[in-house]
Amino acid sequence: MDCFHMEYKSSLFRRNTMIIENIFLNHNIQKWNGTYKNNEWTLLCGDAAQSLQQLDDQSVHCIITSPPYYSLRDYGETGQIGLEETVDEYIDVLCAVMDQLYRVLKKDGLLFLNLGDTYYSGKGASHGKDEKSHKRRFGLRPVDKSGGLGINLCRKSIIGIPWRVAIEMTKRNWILRSPIIWHREKALPESVKDRPHRSYEYIFMFAKDRKYYFNRQPFIDKQMDEDVWTIMPRPSGTKINTAPYPDELVSRCLAIGCPNGGTVLDPFVGSGTTMKVSLENGYHAIGIDLSQKFCQYVLKVLEDL
Repeated sequence: MDCFHMEYKSSLFRRNTMIIENIFLNHNIQKWNGTYKNNEWTLLCGDAAQSLQQLDDQSVHCIITSPPYYSLRDYGETGQIGLEETVDEYIDVLCAVMDQLYRVLKKDGLLFLNLGDTYYSGKGASHGKDEKSHKRRFGLRPVDKSGGLGINLCRKSIIGIPWRVAIEMTKRNWILRSPIIWHREKALPESVKDRPHRSYEYIFMFAKDRKYYFNRQPFIDKQMDEDVWTIMPRPSGTKINTAPYPDELVSRCLAIGCPNGGTVLDPFVGSGTTMKVSLENGYHAIGIDLSQKFCQYVLKVLEDL
């Protein structure tokens, strides 16, 4: 897996049975290399768009990722995505990352993008605490401000973030091949009384060319719905307060969208689920995250494989 350039200031150290190479690419990006069995992995700590510039064109076979949702969590990181003042700004920042993903994805590769939605309240600052989400931002959030977030939304409207992002991506040469419904079986009910509780999220399957790798056989073998995936969410996140998707979700994406032995990328790696599942299933893996805390957690996850 030779996907990188511009490397310097490297050092080697051992964690259990793994040899890990620690490289400082520049003042803003740190890189770790390692192996699991015969599969190579790389972890980059830095801004997603900047870190992706270290990857060569058409160097990854499959991308599986879930970016920070709009205006839901504050991770306390300078430059984090998700707390932009307007919806359009969030879409622009996120699609700048998607532009880089388009460049590094092979011509016949696939991108699986998991995105949740957000409601617009427009009623002012929230107060108190939310026991279900310690990272909930209780200042004056963008969704609490008046003015409709620049898109003239009425109060209490769902914003439609996933589709707004998907449509913008199609304007940037991505081919939206399929919206997959992730039915979050037995998900915790929301604390809302005047609408149905949400029990699904979108996983958009994007291609960059009309001809791409796709394996339908896993659907046939397991006799399961092809565009509605009923998978239980993880019960309570992780010790670092990320919101990881379940291993099974990644496994399904890999089974249908990545050739054996391919390289899998997650530019918002969080707690490392994509990397872990990819390595366990015989793929090479690349992960990126802005948070040093998250990257250290991922290193521990990989060490424990």
